[in-house]
Amino acid sequence: MASVRDSQAFRLNLVGIVALSLFVALFARLYSLQVLHEEQFQAAAVSNTNRTLSTEAPRGRILDSDGRILVDNKSTLVVFVDNFVLADQLNSRQDREQLALRLATALSDNGVLTKVSSILRELEDAKYGPFDKIPIASGVTEEFKVWLKERDFQFPGVEIETESIRFYPYGAAASHVLGYIGPINQDELELRTTSAKAYQPADEIGKAGVEAAFEEVLRGVPGSQEIIVDAKNRIVGYGDILSPQPGSDIQLTIDIDLQIEVEEELKNQLEARRLERDNNKLTGDNSFFVAPAGAAVVLDPNGSQILAMASYPAYDQREFIGGISAAQFDALTDKDAHAPLNNRVIQGLYAPGSTFKPFTAFAAMNSGLMSDRGELTQYSELFDPGFFTLPGCDGGKCEFQNAQRTEYGLVDLRRALTVSSDVYFYRLAWFFEISPSVRSAALQDGVRAFGFGRRTGVPLAYEVAGLVPDAELKAARHEDIPEVFTEGNWFAGDTLNTAIGQGDMGVTPLQLANAYATLANGGTLYSPNIAKTAIDPATREIEIDYQPRALAEIYLPPEIRDPLIDGLAGVTTQEGGTAVIAFETYPHDLLSVAGKTGTSEKFGKQDFALFAGFGPVENPEYVVVMVLEEAGFGSESAAPGVRNIFQALATDSIPIREPIDLDYLNAPVIVGIDATGNELALNADPTP
Repeated sequence: MASVRDSQAFRLNLVGIVALSLFVALFARLYSLQVLHEEQFQAAAVSNTNRTLSTEAPRGRILDSDGRILVDNKSTLVVFVDNFVLADQLNSRQDREQLALRLATALSDNGVLTKVSSILRELEDAKYGPFDKIPIASGVTEEFKVWLKERDFQFPGVEIETESIRFYPYGAAASHVLGYIGPINQDELELRTTSAKAYQPADEIGKAGVEAAFEEVLRGVPGSQEIIVDAKNRIVGYGDILSPQPGSDIQLTIDIDLQIEVEEELKNQLEARRLERDNNKLTGDNSFFVAPAGAAVVLDPNGSQILAMASYPAYDQREFIGGISAAQFDALTDKDAHAPLNNRVIQGLYAPGSTFKPFTAFAAMNSGLMSDRGELTQYSELFDPGFFTLPGCDGGKCEFQNAQRTEYGLVDLRRALTVSSDVYFYRLAWFFEISPSVRSAALQDGVRAFGFGRRTGVPLAYEVAGLVPDAELKAARHEDIPEVFTEGNWFAGDTLNTAIGQGDMGVTPLQLANAYATLANGGTLYSPNIAKTAIDPATREIEIDYQPRALAEIYLPPEIRDPLIDGLAGVTTQEGGTAVIAFETYPHDLLSVAGKTGTSEKFGKQDFALFAGFGPVENPEYVVVMVLEEAGFGSESAAPGVRNIFQALATDSIPIREPIDLDYLNAPVIVGIDATGNELALNADPTP
């Protein structure tokens, strides 16, 4: 019996110990939850019941150099569908389709053409959260708002609210400069996960031009409102409201009057060449010019401030307000549209032709090839019979000639630039090849000093770097793609082509203008600026002052610079100068111009026309470059275009452009709501 009682006592003790252990563990867990980790679990509980709704802030405005508004915000009525109501009341596909049909019909009947499929696509887009309001259409009228309010039982969750959208007082002007905004994509969103300006999946972001380049400045600080929901995501209360803060304004270096003048001149020159083509066809002349596209840029060489930047064909940035349609985007990207979305000033890659010759001459003088100790001097006269035969050539192309095989006789450096003697520069290139005292890449090194072959650093997206060919690049290309680049060796003919800006040489119009700006200002290579200041929209105080950005100082003493300037000045003034006819009636006494014509060849296409000029010659204030694709000789099309721009500058005859729509100036721009729900308006006064 004792052993049985002992056994029962043992079991009772064991059960007691286990029970005590369980209670100890339970109390320890309760202590951990309620004491040690109280704050952590309180935060988790709050996060489970609090939701934050974001309100996108109005973007900063974009102003021209005189403070005139180029891009603004204005109020518009936007149709939304409340995603919370949608999930609560219309959770079947059929219900949503019926709502989309009623809404699309109502909008279209009221002048806002909307497809049912477009509404359904938005309603089903995963980027919208459960409490987001999904934008459907913008620009509806007050009458439609009242009409919809009277029928809210037919349109559950459909609301109309006031929002700010981008507005362009000067219409489609400066589209490539200004750019546009559009819905943020996943890649852009991931890049900005740490941004202090809190991007959301349904936000808009700068996609091109200044809108993209200065996104962080233009974007405001989003507003927010906390809502309190229960376990079933039902709203049971509201928390704090933070009003959105508008972004800063950007004042550009662009002068809108000059900008429109340059855009019109570029378009006019291309249209003139096409008209000439059509007239030639009527007379049976087989020569013609396609002239589909071009670019022009005006710089202040003292800091490389961009005063105007035009690319043709252009686009209308207003088409992107509220999202561009598939049909509109297809039209812009169609092959026959000639890429209007591309900014050819920074993305167009062109052989510079004879506009490149001053930099070849610099390389010759800078390397010692053309000096008192070299084989030549700037005063050395070389005979130009109209062609140059490459010494020792026994295969391939051995003869190189001037345009139309024109003979110029004895020419020195100045005269060679004035009349654009290819033969002179072919001979110069040959000396690069055979001179024992000159480095093998002296030509390439000399021209790269002016920024060729690398991006200028202008704060605009998608700028291309250009190309300065050399032996290393040619060999690498052949090794990588031998079926395309069939030859990997560098020959003397390659140097000859490079010396006159042909072959594989590739520059953007901005690179070419910036190189001429460096020559004009005495040797300071700048990275071009397109913005002057960032301005606080409320106080009008300058937040950022964008100063000129010097990249390098180039050695340009008078003995190197003077013959280049003299030769370029002769292009527009001396007998035989390639642009004398274009500048025949030009007022040189008001604003003298030095420059260089260029005609570049492209396989399978008509010649490209170029002109690069600066003035006044003694104290340059402007650099102008124009490139016209498939428009013939630079002296006949690009030079007259640049002459007209300089003439307008010289005579102060650029018309003052008025905004297309003046009503916006007096309209308040709604930038948010305060803590009591009242709208906050921002004065539209553009004066900095």
